[in-house]
Amino acid sequence: MHSILAGLTLLAALATAKSTPGPGDLNCPSGVHVIVARASQEAPGPGIMGQVANMVLERIPGSDMECLDYPALLDPYVPSQTAGVANLITLIQKYSEKCPRTKMILMGYSQGAHVTSDVLCGTSETGFPATKPQQSTVTDKIAAVVLMGDPSFTAGQPFNVGTSHGSGIFPRLNPDGCKCVDHKMMSICDAGDMFCEKGGDSLAVHMSYVINWGDAAVDFVLSMIHSY
Repeated sequence: MHSILAGLTLLAALATAKSTPGPGDLNCPSGVHVIVARASQEAPGPGIMGQVANMVLERIPGSDMECLDYPALLDPYVPSQTAGVANLITLIQKYSEKCPRTKMILMGYSQGAHVTSDVLCGTSETGFPATKPQQSTVTDKIAAVVLMGDPSFTAGQPFNVGTSHGSGIFPRLNPDGCKCVDHKMMSICDAGDMFCEKGGDSLAVHMSYVINWGDAAVDFVLSMIHSY
């Protein structure tokens, strides 16, 4: 009898251990967690990039979205962007600890793209306080990154997409910092964009990426999720 009771107790313990959620699982999405950094001058929230984020949420059940809290000011730009970098570093590091099994998708438009790329690649642009790239313990939990109109767009990067062949108004001095995420990043810049292509003069091009590249961005995210 004692051996039977002991066996039943062991089975119950194993079943409980198997069904016990991991850290944060009860409050973590079963799909992906999309973090969006809005463009300069946009009201708090996802901004124009929210259209792309919402398409991803529709395609991946059980997903949710979070918007980066930062000033998003065009003037003064550097303090605003720097605050965004600090806030996003804290956000993704804490989320990777809270929900270690949930894949993160990072999206940024314009200044939000600059913030996102600096967080991942490290800040090396002239006039901005230097930061280091994120450790693999964090980047390994990021499945895909989509950037549109990044002022730190740097020519020759393997993740560059679009018709521009130049660099942005704040090009990276150490683009190798992006190597930890270059296989899962998509940075879009078209010729004439006044921010991601130095010498460009078109705000219309800068604001056109969701219309012209939104579907491609979603397809890219889905492909990264499936290969994660």
